Amino acid sequence: MKKILSALLVLCMVLSLTVSTVCAEGYTGFREDRPGATASAKTTAEAIKEESASKPTSTSGLRITNYDKPYAIKVDTTNQVVTIFSKGTSGDYDVIFKQFICSTGTKSNPTPAGTFKLSDAERKVWRYFKTYKTYVKYAVHIKGDYFFHSCLYSKPSEDTKYRSSSSVKKLGTKASHGCIRLYDSDCQWMFENCEAGTIVYVCDCEKDSALNKTLKENVGK
Repeated sequence: MKKILSALLVLCMVLSLTVSTVCAEGYTGFREDRPGATASAKTTAEAIKEESASKPTSTSGLRITNYDKPYAIKVDTTNQVVTIFSKGTSGDYDVIFKQFICSTGTKSNPTPAGTFKLSDAERKVWRYFKTYKTYVKYAVHIKGDYFFHSCLYSKPSEDTKYRSSSSVKKLGTKASHGCIRLYDSDCQWMFENCEAGTIVYVCDCEKDSALNKTLKENVGK
């Protein structure tokens, strides 16, 4: 009987340690909220793995710990949409403040996926890309050679006759060399309002043709 009780005691201790370890595995740092998530079900390693396998949407908010910037940015490379989130009452960045149509990198020159922070380095009203012999406005640095910027210009002039009409028409499709191209006024807003340290999350999302169409129809309005 003593042996049985000892064995049961050891088993209870093992089970208690296991439960404590699994429940301690939660989301830390940056993660994305997806519709249908429940706090109790999403704290195990198995549930986290299952949730990560599903694609987010353009409108699903972002949860970021130890972060106090006014905005967080999601770049949806599937639908070619940039969503600016502000902080909601829950503390998550889940309030859609603005949405812009964009052009990310082509299949041969993709925009890198992942989480980045905007930098003030190289932030310029006009920037010249020597390799492509083109100018852009409101360049905001993401990482390496990757920027948010306006449509393309043949010379640094406010006169839109120097702006590439094809770069405007291609908004909503993958058309860049990896940068994230926005309509001029949209990029200007980002340039003026999204400070250094602002989180940028680049990812694939569920297909939403209606959102792409609506934003494209309202370019420049």
